[in-house]
Amino acid sequence: MAASRNAEMAPPVRRARLPAVAVLAAALMAAVRLGGSRLGFVAWPAHTTAPALRSSAGSGGFGGSLESRSPGVGMAASIRDSEGNKVKDPKTFDLTDASQIVGTHTAEFKKRPFGVLAYAPSTTGKGAYIVKMNEKSRYPGDPQGQAWTAGARSGYAIKTVAGQDVSSWEFWDIMDIIDDKILDNSAGKFQTDSKGAMGNKPAELPLTVEFAELKMDEDAQAADDTDRVYVNRDDPRYRDLPPDATLVEYKIPPAPATYTSKTVEDIRSYVASLPEPVGYVGPRYAGPASINKDFIDQMLANFRQGKLIPMKDAYKMAIDAFDILKQEKTLGRVAVPEGKKVTVVGDLHGQLYDFSHMLSLAGYPSPDNTFVFNGDFVDRGPWSVEVMFTLLAFKLWHPKNVFMNRGNHESELANHFYGFFGEIEAKYEKKMCELFGEVFRATPLAHVLNNEVFVVHGGIPGPDPRIWWKGMDNQVGFQGRVIQIGLDEIENCNRFMEPNPAENPLMVDLLWSDPKGKEGYGPSGRMSEGIYLFGPDVSSTFMKHNNLKMTIRSHEVKAQGYRYDHEGQYPVLTVFSAPNYVDKAGNKAAVAVMTNTGGTLQGPEFIQFSAQPHPDVPSGAYSAGGPLHPDTVAAR
Repeated sequence: MAASRNAEMAPPVRRARLPAVAVLAAALMAAVRLGGSRLGFVAWPAHTTAPALRSSAGSGGFGGSLESRSPGVGMAASIRDSEGNKVKDPKTFDLTDASQIVGTHTAEFKKRPFGVLAYAPSTTGKGAYIVKMNEKSRYPGDPQGQAWTAGARSGYAIKTVAGQDVSSWEFWDIMDIIDDKILDNSAGKFQTDSKGAMGNKPAELPLTVEFAELKMDEDAQAADDTDRVYVNRDDPRYRDLPPDATLVEYKIPPAPATYTSKTVEDIRSYVASLPEPVGYVGPRYAGPASINKDFIDQMLANFRQGKLIPMKDAYKMAIDAFDILKQEKTLGRVAVPEGKKVTVVGDLHGQLYDFSHMLSLAGYPSPDNTFVFNGDFVDRGPWSVEVMFTLLAFKLWHPKNVFMNRGNHESELANHFYGFFGEIEAKYEKKMCELFGEVFRATPLAHVLNNEVFVVHGGIPGPDPRIWWKGMDNQVGFQGRVIQIGLDEIENCNRFMEPNPAENPLMVDLLWSDPKGKEGYGPSGRMSEGIYLFGPDVSSTFMKHNNLKMTIRSHEVKAQGYRYDHEGQYPVLTVFSAPNYVDKAGNKAAVAVMTNTGGTLQGPEFIQFSAQPHPDVPSGAYSAGGPLHPDTVAAR
C-alpha cells in the first residue's frame, strides 16, 4: 500500500531550487566524468571509488563536503553518529550561513520515534543532520514513517525545534531536545539520558521541527546516490532494456556477532511483575523442560475450545523461543540421520483447525521426525495466536528437531494490516506485539537439509546488480547475475531487521520472490519495485553453484497443496499447507516428507489434506478494518 500523507504532519515548505543553468552544468560535468564502461556499469569518476557489486550496507546522507574540509579534518576522522557508528563521509556545514541552505521543510511529530534512524554532527561538532532514516511509511499514520512522509530526507539538517533556532547548538544538545530515541512512548518514560552540556529536557509533543536542505558542491552532486547508475547499452545483457533502466548495487549487510534486544530485556523484567493466572485449567509453562506431548495435547485441546494459555506463560514462551532463535544462523544446517525423516510444512496462516488436523496425519516433531516450518505462520487466519504458540512450544520442546523459516508475513507491516497484531491485542495486550516483532526478526531465513535441499519461504537470490525501470513488463526475462551467492553469504547475512529492498535485497529475495517458467529474471507483480521472479536457468545455476539438488519453497497457493514449478535435475518445489486459503481458495494443502535412505534424502512424498470445519469466524477477522480488530470493536 502506498504511504499516505496524513493530517498529523504539516505540509513541507516549497523549496527554492538552484538555477536550471547550474544544474545543467553540473550534469554535463558529471556526464564527461562518466565516460567509458566496465562490467556493464558506467565507469566511475577517476577521483572517486567505484561501488562494488556487493558490499555491506552503508549510511545514507548527502555526498561530499559543503565547504573546505581543512577546518575539521582532525575531528572528521572520529565523527560518530547518534547510534555510535563511525560516519563514513563526515560533512562540514554551518546553518547560520544562509548561503548553504537550499530550502526548508517543516514537520510536526505527534509520536516518538520519528522515523530517523541516525543523526550526525558537522565536523565542527555543531548541528545535526539525518544520516539514515526509514524511507517509507509502513501503514497510514505510522509514527516511524513521519519524517519521510513529511518530506524530510537523508542529508537534511535540523534548523529549529519547537520554534527555537538550534543552528549553532552542539550536536548532543540538539539530540537531547528532540529526544528521537524513545522506544516505547506508551510507557511514559524516556529511554535515553541527557548527553549535552545544556542539560536540555525533551521537548513536549506535538513537536515541530524545521529541516534545512543543504547545498551540495559539484562533486557531491555527481556522487549523490552512488549505488544507482544507468544501464550501459554496450553490454549485451542490457541491450534491449528501455533508456530509463537503472542498475542498483546488491548489498548484503553482515550479521552482528551477537544480538541483544532492549525491547526483549524490558519485557523480560515486565513479565516478572505479572500476576499468576486465576481460575485457569490447563498446562502451565515453567521452562522448556515443562513441555512434553501431554502439554501439547492439552494446549491444543484448549485452543480448539477457545481457551488461551495464561498471558504470563505466553510471554515466557515467546522470550525463551527468542533466546533460542537469536543464537541460530540466518541460514541453518539441518542434519537428517540415516533412516530418519524430515517434514517441510508450508504456509499455515493461522488456520488452527487445519493445522491441528495436519499434525494428526504427519505426527508431532521428534528426533525421528524433524520439522521445518517454512514461514507465513500467521496473518489472515483468525487463530494465528494459537498456531504461533503451538510452533513455539514445539521449538522449545525439540529445539534441535524443529526449525522455523521467516516468511514475508513475519514482518511488522504485514502483521499490522493482515491481523496478527490485531489478534494479539484482542486476545492478550498490545505490548506483546513488540515482543513478536523481535521473535520474527530473530527467525532464520533459510535452512539446508543434509547439504542437499535448500528450504526457503520465497525464493533464491535475485539479480546482481538489481535492474529496474518504470512500467517493467512482467513478460520480460533478463540475465541479471554474474557473481553467484554462496550459502555462506546467506548464513552470515544480517536478518535482524524489517524487510527492505534498499537495505537488504537478499532478505527480500528470500522472503518474497517466486519462480516463473520463462528463463532469466523478471519483475514480480507483488510489489511496486524490488521483487523479482526467477526462471529455471536461474534456480539451476544457484543450486549447481552450491552443490544442491532441490529447492523447496512455499509462498504461493497451489491447487493440490504442492507443485513442481521447475522440473528436471534441479527442481523447485512449492509446498502450501493452508487448505481452502482465506476460506475461499478451494485448494488442498500438503506437507513434504523426505527420508534419509543410503546417506541421501529420498522423495519427497506428500501428505495431502483438505480444509476442516471451524467456528464461524471469518478469515481476516482481526485484519485492519476487520470485524474483530480492536479499533473496529472500539468504534462500535
